[in-house]
Amino acid sequence: MAKRYAYVGSFEDRHGKRRWRFRRKGYPTHYFKEPHGTKAFDREYAACIEQELVPVGAGRIVPGSVSDAIARYYSDNAFHDLAPATQTVYRGVLERFRDKFGNDPLKAFDADRIARLMTAMRHKPHAAARLRKLLAQLMRIGRRAKIIPHGFDPVKDTSAPKTVSEGYHRWTEDELAAFEAKHPLGTKPRLAFALLLYGAQRSGDVRLMTRESIAGGRVRLDQSKTGNAVDVPIVPPLAEALEAGPIGAGTLLEAKHGEGYTPKGFYNMMKRACIAAGVPHCSPHGLRKSAARRCREAGCSDDQGMAITGHKTVKEYRRYAGEDARGALADAAMALVLANLPEKVAKASTQSIEKAAL
Repeated sequence: MAKRYAYVGSFEDRHGKRRWRFRRKGYPTHYFKEPHGTKAFDREYAACIEQELVPVGAGRIVPGSVSDAIARYYSDNAFHDLAPATQTVYRGVLERFRDKFGNDPLKAFDADRIARLMTAMRHKPHAAARLRKLLAQLMRIGRRAKIIPHGFDPVKDTSAPKTVSEGYHRWTEDELAAFEAKHPLGTKPRLAFALLLYGAQRSGDVRLMTRESIAGGRVRLDQSKTGNAVDVPIVPPLAEALEAGPIGAGTLLEAKHGEGYTPKGFYNMMKRACIAAGVPHCSPHGLRKSAARRCREAGCSDDQGMAITGHKTVKEYRRYAGEDARGALADAAMALVLANLPEKVAKASTQSIEKAAL
């Protein structure tokens, strides 16, 4: 199924060629140069949405203000090189910040003010860390545009609240079994469950998978969040779920009327299925963590586990797989020590005998 873009329509030009156009009343019209549905098309579309946020004639942005820095950031490669999903998240953070402080001078956000913002967000440590990260980007943009002094870098003198939560719950084996017992093969929740657990991918990638994504008995895709390429074998439990279906005509998982799931729609569908299975504290995001945990418990190396989940860093992979592997590592290490003891004892006895003979 072709991607859908708000305010984008198509037409045939005088040469009979299909063209795509961004058009909204009161905003600049844009004719796309890149093929529809490609990543390059997505980048062009992101630029159009940026214009949507700052309408034509809205020269009311105060020079040197927070809004000025945000608009410049939206036009910067640092933003355009992000995955579309990440752009959406960052826009949400920045637009909420703009609503409160858009006309304030960027230079008014010194270390003390930023530190007070972080303190006020202690109950939302992840959101605070993301805002601090984006403020650092705005300061970089501001220094380059000379709207703040060259050496003005207040973010480095602050810190985000400490994160104490481990994030989404990692499903246990009992919880996985309960879900499978409630939702048999041939149901949509079970297919989604199998793709998340045995494919070990994010919800955002699973809901966009097509038949091409599972061709040749493997899950092959470029992860939307990081751009990492993954190539994972389709194991028997996943193969059974795919064979049982239901498989959509466009995406593997389809909502009503044959449309692909939105992020919220997919989450709600799976959350309802979790509640029905008696595991209301579980969520689709935690299934990837369970896949990583299974890799760790099977004795996979970090590299082997990361090849399945697609994580970029060992630190992030271990956070998903669980840090409670120290006990297992200690057991394995002690087993090696004990296995080596007879050789050590025999060697020591031989040396003692040789010394006594002298």
